[in-house]
Amino acid sequence: MESQEPQNGSKLLLFAFLIIALIGVNFFFGFEYSRKGSTLTASISDKPDTQVAYFFPISEPNYLPIYNPDITPPNIDAKSILIYDLRSGRSLYEKNSSARLPVASLTKIMSAVIVLENYNISDIVTVTGDAVKVDGERQELYEGERISVESLLKMMLIESSNDAAYALAQYAKSRDINFIDEMNKKASQLKMHDSYFNDPAGLNDSAYSTADDLSKLTKFALAFPLIWETMTQKDLIVESIDEKIKHITKNTNLLLGVIPNIIGGKTGYTDSALGCLVLVVEISEENDNMVSVVLGSNDRFGDTEKLVNWIKRAYRWE
Repeated sequence: MESQEPQNGSKLLLFAFLIIALIGVNFFFGFEYSRKGSTLTASISDKPDTQVAYFFPISEPNYLPIYNPDITPPNIDAKSILIYDLRSGRSLYEKNSSARLPVASLTKIMSAVIVLENYNISDIVTVTGDAVKVDGERQELYEGERISVESLLKMMLIESSNDAAYALAQYAKSRDINFIDEMNKKASQLKMHDSYFNDPAGLNDSAYSTADDLSKLTKFALAFPLIWETMTQKDLIVESIDEKIKHITKNTNLLLGVIPNIIGGKTGYTDSALGCLVLVVEISEENDNMVSVVLGSNDRFGDTEKLVNWIKRAYRWE
């Protein structure tokens, strides 16, 4: 009996040691898992491209402006129409808005964007013979005349001067800029996938765009205040640098002073394009603007006025 008792004690001591060792191992791995888990969580939150679920407060959708179907839309025979609400990003009315059509001098909105992105408005342009009387009808500039980019821009936008558009495009050559390429590159950047430009004035009717694309261009062009400040001027006198030549410009947009709160607009007409008009109108006191695009119209001003007035009656902004 004396020899059996020490053996049992040794076994108990060994068993206790094993228990303590297992507890220690378990504690070690538990601590490591916890530490690595917190590190992993931190690293995931630091990586913006890792797929992590985030929960945001649910906001109510904005249904404004709200349409009243009881107010019948006007009968408009224009080939293509789009009325677009800028704040909601919704079309309020459309007709064949993706139809590719010649857009005449609405092209000059794109030309103005290219000018303001690439030129200094105080630059001086010497008018070449190729820029004079380009449409074969009117002569707004004189060969050899020296005039600022800003003055040419205003002539192009207010009275839709084709001479001024060509003078601005030809000035690009002195700056190693291909003006027409820049127009089409900008169209691509703005996702105007149904547009193609081949002259700065819109005289060539093989070029085309759509009401939908022109609404994208107009929305982008609103970032250039000079364009819209210029297009709201009914008339303006611009001069050559030596002040010897004065150009009296009158706005081609007959809706100025007829429709209230006009932010600006651009007209266009050729025999193939017919009457075209882009108009931006502020919805008074609602912090919103609408873009109206009418293409291929026999009465661009009458059609636009009817549409804008109908939109104001048929939609509610509050």
